[in-house]
Amino acid sequence: MAPKRRSPDNPFGLAFFLCDSLIIAAGGPGELYRDSVYPRHCFGALGLALEAGIEAVNLTESQFGIGTPRDNFPWNLSGTYVQAMPYIFSRDAKGGEHNFLADYYRTTRELSSNIFRKGYQWPFHATRMLDFGSSLLDLAVFRETQSGRKVYMDFNRNPLPIPGDEEFSLDRLDDDVRAYLAKGGALFARPIDRLRKMNPLSIELYKRYKYDVTREPLEFAINNQHMNGGLAVDTWGATSLEGCYTVGEAAGTHGVTRPGGAALNAGQVFGTRCAEHIAARRSPRSEIEPERALLEDAVEGTLAALRPGSELRAAAIRKDVQNRMSDHAAIVCNASDVKAAAEAAQRLNEMIHQTGIAYDGPNDALRALQWRQSAIASEAILKALDFYLERGGGSRGARTVCSPDGDRIPDARTGPLLDVRFIPERVKDRSEQIHVRLESGQFICEARPIRRRARDRRPFFERDWPDYLTGAIHHRA
Repeated sequence: MAPKRRSPDNPFGLAFFLCDSLIIAAGGPGELYRDSVYPRHCFGALGLALEAGIEAVNLTESQFGIGTPRDNFPWNLSGTYVQAMPYIFSRDAKGGEHNFLADYYRTTRELSSNIFRKGYQWPFHATRMLDFGSSLLDLAVFRETQSGRKVYMDFNRNPLPIPGDEEFSLDRLDDDVRAYLAKGGALFARPIDRLRKMNPLSIELYKRYKYDVTREPLEFAINNQHMNGGLAVDTWGATSLEGCYTVGEAAGTHGVTRPGGAALNAGQVFGTRCAEHIAARRSPRSEIEPERALLEDAVEGTLAALRPGSELRAAAIRKDVQNRMSDHAAIVCNASDVKAAAEAAQRLNEMIHQTGIAYDGPNDALRALQWRQSAIASEAILKALDFYLERGGGSRGARTVCSPDGDRIPDARTGPLLDVRFIPERVKDRSEQIHVRLESGQFICEARPIRRRARDRRPFFERDWPDYLTGAIHHRA
């Protein structure tokens, strides 16, 4: 929908792009989660591609970590924000302050050192909840916000002591933490001074958005930060749809624990490879002639979802999708909840198909179509996750799979966290990927072995260089 193309004959401004090659580089589906570090209106194109029949992979894999809420200025709080070791606390509805991390860590030294470690262990990982590791902090923050409290970091106060333990001291930190701060010349008394020394721009960044961390605590939560799955591609970035390519976060090339920032490099590398592949395979042709029947079908399918008389609106879809994903597909989940969430997501898409979405004007119509695509992407992710759990999949990467049968239990200062008993990752799951595709309105999930590079055919200059020069490399099956 293009506003400049709106006219009495085309009130929505529908526009078509005729091409024989298309590259999807629309980023990840950032609107899927209520608790998300993405800026508003980052819808991506996953739902659109799935609806077109393009195959996706690794949709079970995401990345979560601490970040500021979307209602303010969304930003990952990794790096020096936590390496400065601010005081982390929560507030209840009455304004009461709680040093809740003191319920999880055994000593002030252990607590402070793990706040610091979030700087470079910033994505949540199930195994780092064990042995009082850094992801125990993520779990504590997640549980605190789920209870209805808001969590903050205060750069004007050091971490408060664990009950019965000594006060915070720069002389009582784990060796790796103390050495890092000393090397960085940041052994200052207050967190704000440590932050200013290590990364002054981190303070200015929030000031640009009318928030002064030198004066007031900074609210944060556990947010969805990156989709590590996406559309399935080959080594040239080509998808299962002929002529369609995908790069960056939209492509399912990031695996289980690969940091989200790697999508930038992936976009650069695959952007070049797609361009080379398209250029090498493209044959001279006259102007593309549109098939009128295809265009009419596309218009009909688009407009069918827009029904002024429907009781369903985009705002309701947004709330439904985001709450379901944040509450049932975040860092803590279990098989029964995921199955119920997947079934609810399917019912929502069936309702959208049957009743359409109401709208007020062209802009609202655009938003309705975007949320329709988000609902499709949400169902695909939940169906893939349900498929993985039904096959006995365990905790890996971003998600903890809780189960009474689990043999991993995080410990806290107050005792074992039995409600977070979880199943560990199975080694055999590392050798396969879950592929997802939409067929006749139903999502089909299939586990396939991961492609392995042929180790018996290593690159050899004299043999391979001619194929590169002649372009034959782009035409291999």
